[in-house]
Amino acid sequence: MTVYNNTRLLVDGARGSDLGISRAVYRLTTFIADLGTSFVNWNSARKTRAELSRLSDHALEDIGLTRGDIPYLTIHR
Repeated sequence: MTVYNNTRLLVDGARGSDLGISRAVYRLTTFIADLGTSFVNWNSARKTRAELSRLSDHALEDIGLTRGDIPYLTIHR
């Protein structure tokens, strides 16, 4: 019966448990970055919706939009 050494060195001398921590840190930072990106996108859509809502029906018609288009445009950017 062969016994395997679970503490063998991996990439650049990192042990398996160290690599697991690195993955966890990477996933956490990616999650936080994605949260920030989502907030920026949401805020941009909110501002766009507010600006388009301030326009008159005539101004919206000049740019080829109706009031019903505003929610669709800000969701599907």
